[in-house]
Amino acid sequence: MSAPIRRRSALRRWAAYVALAGAAAALTASIAAALQVRRVVVEGAAGAVLDQVQEVLAAAVGSPTLGVRAEELRAAVLQQVAWVEDAAVSVSLDGVVHCTVTLRQPAAVLADGTRPLLIDGTGRILGEPLPGVPLPTLQLVAFGAYPEERAALLAALPAIEAAWGGPVRSVERLGPRDVAISFVGTSLQVVADPSRPADLAAGRAVLAAWERHFPAAVGRLDVRVPGRVAVQAALGEGGA
Repeated sequence: MSAPIRRRSALRRWAAYVALAGAAAALTASIAAALQVRRVVVEGAAGAVLDQVQEVLAAAVGSPTLGVRAEELRAAVLQQVAWVEDAAVSVSLDGVVHCTVTLRQPAAVLADGTRPLLIDGTGRILGEPLPGVPLPTLQLVAFGAYPEERAALLAALPAIEAAWGGPVRSVERLGPRDVAISFVGTSLQVVADPSRPADLAAGRAVLAAWERHFPAAVGRLDVRVPGRVAVQAALGEGGA
């Protein structure tokens, strides 16, 4: 084979290699584009919460699907969206992030400012009331700056209600260990240490005895001192 023929054969082989490499690069680019996150689907939330979850997950849009970790997206949603208690997140090869959320249930209204905020059973602030979500009947007053006391009070609430024999309507923080409790069905307040719910049973017994022997209505009971119940009659009347 002459030298010119060999050169032409080499050029043809080189051209074939270049064409093959170009086709491979184009295919790789096409596959890479097809394997990117293109959209986000969220179930279990609506309104402002839906917007918040979508905003968190939108950070993954445009990223290679094989590089997006569902557990990291889930952790981001749980950390950044207070209303979300749990989330199931998956990333499909066709570029869809699918997230199903379970929302926290509001347990009380935090009535500290001009706008009420909802909190869950652990005392975590969820945010403003959501459309269509019924407001809890329990109100906490002056607890906004005390998350640990909020959590402790809500944890003690079942024992408080059991000791008194009825549901709590509102609780106002008076101090680190002092609260004024109002119960459903009565206008009186009970000042107590929420860490000692058993004291409320003694207060209820004293209230029953008072009502049997005295005509004046009770406006306030103070059960903060162990073994002693202070009674203040309503409308400024004398107490024991």
